[in-house]
Amino acid sequence: MDTLKDFLFLKANVAAEFNPFDEREYLVIQTYPRDQSLRVSKRSFDYESAKSYEIIVNMAHDCSSFGLRIFHNSKLWTVDFEGNPESISLEQDWKIAEKYFQPCCTNDVECEVNICQCSYPYFSTLRVDISDTGEYSSHLRLETCLVDDNSREIDHCPNCNCALIVEEDEDEDEDDLDETESTPLACIGCDNYHGQYYGGNMLVCGIHARGWDGENCPDYQQ
Repeated sequence: MDTLKDFLFLKANVAAEFNPFDEREYLVIQTYPRDQSLRVSKRSFDYESAKSYEIIVNMAHDCSSFGLRIFHNSKLWTVDFEGNPESISLEQDWKIAEKYFQPCCTNDVECEVNICQCSYPYFSTLRVDISDTGEYSSHLRLETCLVDDNSREIDHCPNCNCALIVEEDEDEDEDDLDETESTPLACIGCDNYHGQYYGGNMLVCGIHARGWDGENCPDYQQ
């Protein structure tokens, strides 16, 4: 006998969270803002339909962006102009181990699941100790938290190799922090990326001074 819960799976947005992806299935996913889980806005086996939806949904949202991916060999891939797999996507359907959702914070320990700029989730633990003389000391530990890779200490993102711990100089101002956080997604990990400001304008790289308008730069080099 069907239940109300069974009928929920007739809704595409609900089914997307539970039904496994199929080989060469197109997915329009939310690429910004990033979340701990993959946000799928549309699933389709028709490239033109998925591409049209991606364009429309990006035009309809000012504070969010969406990208077209294809499921191939159990991974998400970017798509070329003919709808074929092009390169491994930085965004994936990450599965976080259940233990990282259990409460573990105390008065002396702060912990949470964080999201790298490429969408990769990792777990941070900040322990604060107070000595007998009243001096404070802190220790930050970052570790992997995926189902198939967890509890491994890291300082760089295993997905895009971005530094997760940035040591700030005493003279570093807010503009410097903005530069660190403004790396275009298409440039993450690229050897050509420059990312320095000159006269208030950022020089992204020597090939594309203002950056590549899209996610898949043809001059990406690693």
